[in-house]
Amino acid sequence: MKELKVRKIGNSLGSIFPKDWGVENGAKLEYKVDQQHHKVIIDLNSTAVKHDRELIEKSFAEFDKKSLTEQDMQAKFGKYGWDNVSN
Repeated sequence: MKELKVRKIGNSLGSIFPKDWGVENGAKLEYKVDQQHHKVIIDLNSTAVKHDRELIEKSFAEFDKKSLTEQDMQAKFGKYGWDNVSN
């Protein structure tokens, strides 16, 4: 099991998370304390879902900028028979 070092940050305590966890500055992490087993469980799933959603939205925004209309496709690829394709 790996360790996280707890440090004093102002009047509080905190820790620095490994970069490969994908936690970003200002992220809100869900956690629960298991008193019976003396554990704190940090749930990165909601952070991962938010990150993935942002990547998907960004890719769709880029897709819309780069996509061609039917007329663009005919003009660009008509010599290859694009406009003669039957459904």
